[in-house]
Amino acid sequence: MAGADIWSLLEPSALIDPHPIYREWYGRSPVLWDSDIEAWLVTGYEEALTALRDAERFCQDWRRVGVDTPPSLLSLQTLDPPEHTRVRHLVLEGFKAADLSALEQEVRTSLDGLLAEVQGAGGFDFVTKIAEPLTLHAVTRLLGVPSVDPDWFIPRSHTIVDGMDSSLRPECYEPGVKARAELSELVGEWLDAPLPEGFTAHVVRRANEVGVERDVLHNSLRVVLQAGFQTASRFLSTGLHALLRLPPELRRPVDNDLAVNELVRFAGPVHVESRACVEDTVLGGQQIRVGQIVSMFLGAANRDPRTFDAPDVPRWDRTPNRHLGFGRGPHACLGAQVAVMIARAVLGTLGHRCPTASLVAEPRPRPNVTEHGLFELHVAL
Repeated sequence: MAGADIWSLLEPSALIDPHPIYREWYGRSPVLWDSDIEAWLVTGYEEALTALRDAERFCQDWRRVGVDTPPSLLSLQTLDPPEHTRVRHLVLEGFKAADLSALEQEVRTSLDGLLAEVQGAGGFDFVTKIAEPLTLHAVTRLLGVPSVDPDWFIPRSHTIVDGMDSSLRPECYEPGVKARAELSELVGEWLDAPLPEGFTAHVVRRANEVGVERDVLHNSLRVVLQAGFQTASRFLSTGLHALLRLPPELRRPVDNDLAVNELVRFAGPVHVESRACVEDTVLGGQQIRVGQIVSMFLGAANRDPRTFDAPDVPRWDRTPNRHLGFGRGPHACLGAQVAVMIARAVLGTLGHRCPTASLVAEPRPRPNVTEHGLFELHVAL
């Protein structure tokens, strides 16, 4: 089978809208081999869902297929059950210990302040003026940790995301490793610090009791900080961009969970999750061998016409909505509720207050295939 030309996803037009490429791949096969990166590219919904759910055949812990993994990478994100289950339950306890109602009110207050700063501007960059500072503030408040200098944190956080695409851009691997180590140093300061009762204080106190090793706890807190910031802030930008490109008759305030989840399906930032095949198996009619990489293109699966009616049109009351924007199975996003809340508060507020908001320039996309994002999104409210 011919290669998929995965490099085309790095073209600026594809970084803004990869769906024409996804549709071409899907038309050839929902599970397509790419010889350039030696991986299976999964664009079909049912096939992606199967691989995400089946941790027995498709692993996140690459040690199970003989890949050496340093202790610094063992975390909620890279372990499989049963070790993963202990960490997951502990992090779920952390979310329950956080006051999400108070956090939502703080998000709305922070948004009011940020909007006041850009009031009267003919246009401003939504990414750097609203999405990134608001989300960083929200995630540190959620974790119950001191504020983080955005000028220090945000560039390192983006460098880590760049490293996730190292199969396409090898030069990004080492900087990503270095940035991850620097974030780890920051998180390490929290483990022995006196913190107010909340997420981090709770999981640090409970870790020994539930059998979660200190290194795994440390790495998992880094993952929650990093993934929480990136997923939520990038979704604010990709979501607003998608909304502002819609015809007026399709646009509406995204002010409830149903509408937010439809926007996640339609324009969510997380486009790829990868697993390794643990045993020879068949997926989508293709023979997958032990050790081969299987990359689920969630952005493509979320528009699979076998699963979603009118997949290329947002239907704000779509239900059921079985999108994969927050993953599925053992590694489904634990912070989905928080990401939805932030988006509901921000995009709902903008939709009601600024119904005639518009783009004032074409956005500049980040060169990320795994997790889409924007350098800039200049808008007028």
